[in-house]
Amino acid sequence: MQEESILFKTKDSFYNKEMHLNRSISSLAVGAIEEKLSVLDAFSATGIRGLRYLKENKNIENITFLDIDENAIPLIKENLKKNSLSAEVLKDEINHHLFYNSYNFVELDPFGSPKPYIYHAIRSFRNTKGGYLSVTATDPAVLCGAHSSACFRIYHSAPLHTPFCHEPALRILIKNIIEPAAEFNFSAIPLFSLSHKHYFKVIFKLEKGAEKAVNSIKSLGYLSYCPKCGNIISSRLPEPACKECITSTKIGGPLYLGPLHSVPFLQKMQKLNSQRDYKHKEKIAKLLELMENENPFPPFYYYIPLLLKLHSLPNSRSMKDIILLLSASGFNVSKTHFSPVGIKTDAPLEEIIKSI
Repeated sequence: MQEESILFKTKDSFYNKEMHLNRSISSLAVGAIEEKLSVLDAFSATGIRGLRYLKENKNIENITFLDIDENAIPLIKENLKKNSLSAEVLKDEINHHLFYNSYNFVELDPFGSPKPYIYHAIRSFRNTKGGYLSVTATDPAVLCGAHSSACFRIYHSAPLHTPFCHEPALRILIKNIIEPAAEFNFSAIPLFSLSHKHYFKVIFKLEKGAEKAVNSIKSLGYLSYCPKCGNIISSRLPEPACKECITSTKIGGPLYLGPLHSVPFLQKMQKLNSQRDYKHKEKIAKLLELMENENPFPPFYYYIPLLLKLHSLPNSRSMKDIILLLSASGFNVSKTHFSPVGIKTDAPLEEIIKSI
């Protein structure tokens, strides 16, 4: 098989072709880090992610491939040889390995929730000034609230099972990195945060400092959603009643309320993307542009079809016209990468209703 410039075999190891874009945009992020990196590629399977990181980025000093499956080890070695690359390949359980070893870039891409591995991943940085943690979650049904009890149990937060669930879900995931990072006196800063298809992807910069860790914790709070009028409020504490119509709200959180991306970092990724001939090059460029535009807005978006339904309105204007109307009224507004029919804006609900 081939993915970008990498030739590889899969044999009995897991390979998800639907994660091709994830691996491409993640490799751009690796390349945008202006430091020499010692990388751990946990859950390596075929090794495709680490192989791409190694071949596509000059800032990787060394990389270790890790998998618990004994069948993966010879396969990764074969795929390294096939691409004229060399690296350490180990069979071990991730938490056990990280208890004794340290890297400045740790990649967590498990099947399902990354939660069982986050604590030891962050702990592995404890004797350093910081580093980078890359996390993928492929359990959107849990984080989005289809299985709310599982979200409480695993992520210790209340999900919002709504049509705009993906941003609260991503923010719940981020909260679950910020909290254990603070225990080790690290702040966890999202460099880029992506919701795409069946997964969430975030790359964090960990920075040492008790004050920084406290400030990270202060970025946590709640979203309060009114199921009657559709109003959404973000706040440090839950709002039990809607300020627009006094209806009892649905509460999501605790979750992260801060910026999802670093704009300078996205711009570095965009520059690298323009220089690489990726299969999804145009799609990635559009995603990065959307992510940059949505970053300054409140930590939620309005899903237009839901507002139409709640307010018994006819078919919506086009997204372009909605944005133009809100902009003409003096409000800031942007499309969002979370949904093609969602908007982020600082406009109050009544103005949004007028515009749709």
